[in-house]
Amino acid sequence: MKLLIVPMFALSPMAGPWSRAQRIARAFIAAGHEVVLGMAADGNCHDAAAPRTLELPVPSPLGAPMAIAKRTFPLAQKLGIAGRKPVHSFEEVLWLTGNLAYGFLAESVQQLRASIRSEGIDAVYSEFSLPAIIAAQAEGVAVFGTHSYPTQASYASDPAKAAGVRRLLQESGLPSVESALELFERVHERFIPSCAELEPIEGEHVQFCGFLDAKPVEAGDAVERDVLVFYLGTGTVPQKTLVHTVQTVAAHTSLDVYLAGVDPAQAAQTVPGNLHVARRFDFSALLPRAVAFVNHGGQNSVMDALAYGAPQMVYPGKVFERLYNAGSLERAGAGVGLREFTPDAIEAALTQLANDSCRGNAARLRHELASLGGAALIARVCAENCR
Repeated sequence: MKLLIVPMFALSPMAGPWSRAQRIARAFIAAGHEVVLGMAADGNCHDAAAPRTLELPVPSPLGAPMAIAKRTFPLAQKLGIAGRKPVHSFEEVLWLTGNLAYGFLAESVQQLRASIRSEGIDAVYSEFSLPAIIAAQAEGVAVFGTHSYPTQASYASDPAKAAGVRRLLQESGLPSVESALELFERVHERFIPSCAELEPIEGEHVQFCGFLDAKPVEAGDAVERDVLVFYLGTGTVPQKTLVHTVQTVAAHTSLDVYLAGVDPAQAAQTVPGNLHVARRFDFSALLPRAVAFVNHGGQNSVMDALAYGAPQMVYPGKVFERLYNAGSLERAGAGVGLREFTPDAIEAALTQLANDSCRGNAARLRHELASLGGAALIARVCAENCR
């Protein structure tokens, strides 16, 4: 089988779609299939896992001219403006990142359709890529995709922003939609990189696949938990507030505290001796030792913590998906949602997480997620559907 995998692109730092597309590509290649991997010069796509790639357009935030977007969007992220703006649905995310702009959609679909024909593509996999689904359906080839509970139109949507999608569907001779998010459900199989307890999606053609990569089920059980790990993504909290808050927490604990995603120069003054700051840390070494992982509730961060049975504190800001993930972890007893990012709130949550039941629930979820088949399940089910 020859497969085209296309992730969602965005000019802002967004590791999730590309990293998941990479893992899925590796699984198909390991199963003996040919893979063409879509990528774009958006700053997120690098070191492609597949030998063949397809260069695709980059969406411009809000559909603005790219020259303007490249200057203003990074500044808004650095100042934390993006983190303070409420984001109510995935449809709004697609609109903000330019993924609903008619011009971007039309250009992307045209290139994808040409590639499907010239490459002899048998099936397309959409990692939250609308153009991939539209192109596959227009060309009459099988299409599969990643999905999640909070990206469902029934959970939250904003159909007023989908005019460009409806126009392109009409021009392509395809059935229309009210919300652009409906397209993510118009695939042969939906793959959920989670489990039913965390994301209770019902219906036919739904496959829960847990961790995309194989995880050692017993990882972290015999390791002493003696560190506190922070990673808040981009734009969730202004950098000065983040550094000051973590410095205060570090000064009040005997634990070693690790702050990832920050330039060490920004925390050079009055750093407690137990605080370690870097742009990147090896989370596979830290999370098995983590008393708690303080994160922004992004899907990759949540899954990374669960892979090592680490209890979580989630500060989701005002982003719908992260708010859902924080609530889901709380309901499962494996984490705490932070309503404010202050030393007092973090220290109170740390006390709440320091119990056997929370660690036990995190370990229970890890065991279930590790048993669901991962990216290998995606490759197998897609191949079976294309016979």
